[in-house]
Amino acid sequence: MKIRHLPHAMLLLGISAAAQAQSLPDTVAPPKALNLGSTSFLDGFGRTTEGWSWLQYGRFEDIDRITDDEGRNSPYFKGTSIPVFSALTQICYTSAWQPFGGDAVGFSAAAPLVSLNSSFAANSPVKLNNNGFGIGDLVWGPSYQAKIVRINNHPAFSWRFQLLILSPTGSFNRHDSINQGAGYWAINPYIAATYLPTLKLEFSTRLNYQYNLKSTNIPNPPAIPGLLYASGQAGQIVYGNFDTSYQVAEKIHLGINGYFLDELNPDRTNGHVVSHSRESEIYVGPGGRYVFNTSNTVNVNLYLPVESRNGSPGPQINFQMIHRF
Repeated sequence: MKIRHLPHAMLLLGISAAAQAQSLPDTVAPPKALNLGSTSFLDGFGRTTEGWSWLQYGRFEDIDRITDDEGRNSPYFKGTSIPVFSALTQICYTSAWQPFGGDAVGFSAAAPLVSLNSSFAANSPVKLNNNGFGIGDLVWGPSYQAKIVRINNHPAFSWRFQLLILSPTGSFNRHDSINQGAGYWAINPYIAATYLPTLKLEFSTRLNYQYNLKSTNIPNPPAIPGLLYASGQAGQIVYGNFDTSYQVAEKIHLGINGYFLDELNPDRTNGHVVSHSRESEIYVGPGGRYVFNTSNTVNVNLYLPVESRNGSPGPQINFQMIHRF
C-alpha cells in the first residue's frame, strides 16, 4: 500500500519554467508495503531442511494523521482517518542444496490483499482518495540460510540473507492518491539475524536496503499549468526490524519490538530533487510469541509511532503465522 501526500506545491495555481526544478511537487515516495515489523521474534532462524513453509500475515493500521518534514501534523490534512487492513501470504521453498554444509538455499514469494479507506474533515484543505480493495505488489527472490552456530550444544546464533525484487503487479490507479501497488520496481537485499545468549532470551533484527527505480506511474498528481509529469523516483531507503523476547512459560515468549525507516536521499520528480521530501519513521511496542508445536507458531506485535517525518503514522497491530510442512 502506498500513500503519497503532496506538500504546499499542490495548492499552486501555476508555475514558471524557471522555478519548476525548485517547486515540483513530491509525486513518488517509498512504498508502504515494506516489511516494517511484519517479521520479529527469532527472525534469523529459517528452515535448513528441504521442504515448503507457509507464512500468513495479518495487519491493521489506523492512520490518524499525516506529518511534514519537521514531524508536525500537516495543516493541509485535517480529520485524517485511513484504516488499512492487509493479509499477506508468503510461500517459501528450501532446497536440498547445501553449498557449505548445514546451510540452505531457497526461494520465497509473497503478495498481500489490501483494503483501503480514507476520510478527512469537511474543512480539510486536501483530501486523498483511495483505491479500495485490491492486491499488493509481488515480492520474490532467492535466499541463503546459514547453518546454526551452537555453543555448549544449544543454538546460539543464526542468520539469513535474501535478495528480494518488488514487482509492480499490485493494484494501481493513476487517479487515486492511495494505492495498494507502488507502481514501480525495487531491489531489496536484507540480512536477518538472531542471537540467543541463553535458551530463553533472544535478540533479533532484520536490516534492509532498498533501491527504488524510476517510474512513469504517478498517482493523482496536482494539475499545474505548463507542467508535464514525465517521471518520479523515490529515494533509496534503509529500514529494519528489531526485537527481544524472553520465554516466560513453556510455549509463551513475551518481549518488545520495533522498526525504523530512513530515506537516504530525497525523492525526485522529472529528474529534479524535491526538497524536504525525505521520510523517516520509528515505531516501538510490546509483542509475544506462542509456539503450538514444532510446525506451527504465531507472533503478535503492537507498534506505536515514536517519530514520523513526511509519514502517515498511526497504531499498528501485526499477526504472523508460520507453518512448516
